[in-house]
Amino acid sequence: MDDIVKQGRGRDWKRLLEKEGVANLGRRMRDMAEWVSDRLTPGAEEEGAVLVHGDFKAMNVFLPSELQTHSPDVTTTIIEPHDIHAIPPAILIDFSCVGIGHPLSDVAMHIAHALPPHHLQNGGEDRLVEAYLLALERAVRGRRGEKKDSSWTFPREEARRQYRLACVDYARFIMGRFWRTASPETFENKRGSGNTTLINRDVDAAMAFVEKVDGYLEMFEKERERECGKE
Repeated sequence: MDDIVKQGRGRDWKRLLEKEGVANLGRRMRDMAEWVSDRLTPGAEEEGAVLVHGDFKAMNVFLPSELQTHSPDVTTTIIEPHDIHAIPPAILIDFSCVGIGHPLSDVAMHIAHALPPHHLQNGGEDRLVEAYLLALERAVRGRRGEKKDSSWTFPREEARRQYRLACVDYARFIMGRFWRTASPETFENKRGSGNTTLINRDVDAAMAFVEKVDGYLEMFEKERERECGKE
């Protein structure tokens, strides 16, 4: 634990790692895996079901070399959700994992893969999710044209729920595939690898993700308990 705390460059993560729920995160994740998966697996005809990329990591997304924003310094420009149209479209590659799912699954993976914690603070994460939802709504309306349902919107509470479920599900994947053999040394060796998810090469990003997932998982554990109590 001390090695992990020392490697983090931001917060002191010792208190988080000593939390009972975090110490038992693997067991909790295993116990909730099927429940979470069921709620992230819509039918093809279900409202809101889309084709998800399935491997929406940073290396599979090619961004424009120059963003057409109102500021010449794009590194300090914050794109608000209502200005999302100012960003030229990205180009995606590697569709080997495409399938039917909920829209926020790709979003949760990409944010965890590509963005350091300080970009997600002070409402940054919420702005990114909202920008995606606005773009999704415009795309759906465009496809539906002048039909009477062309004012379709994505219910925000359901969107937030999907995002939280997708974060938990991505954490299950990361813990099972990568963190079983992770160590401060493996994080350090991968630090500069753009093809490796940030939460598997940056301690602060990993710990911030664990903290978030711990909270989401606790929320869904209570929901499952309520469901079981009604049966």
